[in-house]
Amino acid sequence: MDATLSLHDSRMTDDDMAELCFALSQDIARETDLTARQAEAAGGLGSKGDAVTIGQIALVALGSGGAGVALLQVLKSWVERKPTLEMELEVSGNKLKIKAEHLSPEQIEQTLQAVQQ
Repeated sequence: MDATLSLHDSRMTDDDMAELCFALSQDIARETDLTARQAEAAGGLGSKGDAVTIGQIALVALGSGGAGVALLQVLKSWVERKPTLEMELEVSGNKLKIKAEHLSPEQIEQTLQAVQQ
């Protein structure tokens, strides 16, 4: 599974979002069979090195099976801690958008169970 996770929260600065992406990437790498790193943008003419895209995490599967379920559990824990955080997971052109600001923990759990089926 190669995927991109995009994050947005209008209440956060770019620096705060970069820190959040770093922490979330560490959680994903620790708790799933995925590598997680900040997505890179192509550098412009004369640029030195790759620029990171703030709010985007590139995910690559290391093993087989189970990584998607584990990823959803990590995302659930982050949504519960920071409900204003909006997430969009794109896998093979299919997108899952999570905006949980007005959802209860039970509703979040029901949504993730439906996605896992």
